[in-house]
Amino acid sequence: MGIFSVEVSVGGTAGEQWQELSATVDTGAFISSVPGSILTSLGVSPVMQDSVRLADGSRKTVDIGYTWLKLNGRQVMTYIAFNEESSSPLLGALTLEELWLGVDPREGRLFPLTDMPL
Repeated sequence: MGIFSVEVSVGGTAGEQWQELSATVDTGAFISSVPGSILTSLGVSPVMQDSVRLADGSRKTVDIGYTWLKLNGRQVMTYIAFNEESSSPLLGALTLEELWLGVDPREGRLFPLTDMPL
């Protein structure tokens, strides 16, 4: 499976402040994640905590907020994890589905899911 990054904008809860980021598309991650200081600077607050399994199989408890994300002309409110400062932003499966975007790992691109059944 190919690994690739896309440019996204993460917004504050009110949608007034935005930060452009390069995020790795990670369909193995359920929710998206961004370093916590970026979310805090945008005014995003945690709404819950949950235990998540990391890629190496270990578990940790993370704060999770709910805020805006823009990508490919689409905008959605989504859950997002407050990750460690040294981490790279990740775009997870939940956010991709909320944006109605599919992943073509061979070509390293996202595509709109225009034939979604209701």
